[in-house]
Amino acid sequence: MRASGKPIRAHWTIPICGLAAVAALAYTVSAPASGAQPPVARAARTIHLEEHGRLKFVSERGSTLIERGTAYGTYTATMVADLTIHSKSVTASVAIYPRGGSITGSANASYRIVKNLGYFGGTLTLGRGSGRYSHIAEVNHKPLGISGVINRFNFEVEVKASGEATGV
Repeated sequence: MRASGKPIRAHWTIPICGLAAVAALAYTVSAPASGAQPPVARAARTIHLEEHGRLKFVSERGSTLIERGTAYGTYTATMVADLTIHSKSVTASVAIYPRGGSITGSANASYRIVKNLGYFGGTLTLGRGSGRYSHIAEVNHKPLGISGVINRFNFEVEVKASGEATGV
């Protein structure tokens, strides 16, 4: 009996029970087998990137130095950089090729000369990634830091990049 004092009619009870049974059967049929869980969205993993690179001069195009070498740190990988040197700044396009894909970026840095060395420091903005790095991005759109030294006699470059990234 309900609070209103009127009894529940039987002809409604049977269809409702039937619907519940059908719903339970539908869930049993559509539920993943052998305890497997349905797909769940995951938050992008954040990592701290810390790369050190030693690059050797390959060629030049005007004031742009083409450099190639190895990056060590979070990834050990081949690294290629095109550095354009201006009187007080350096711009660069950078590509690193860790196992499973590639990561590109562009850098803007201030530049100063002390004797035979050119020092630079600024930011590295991540561009595109491929393969397992296709979703790489800076955390909160904050670029990575970059700094380094260019030997002005043999054009060898030592570079360090660090910061937070997601999608790796």
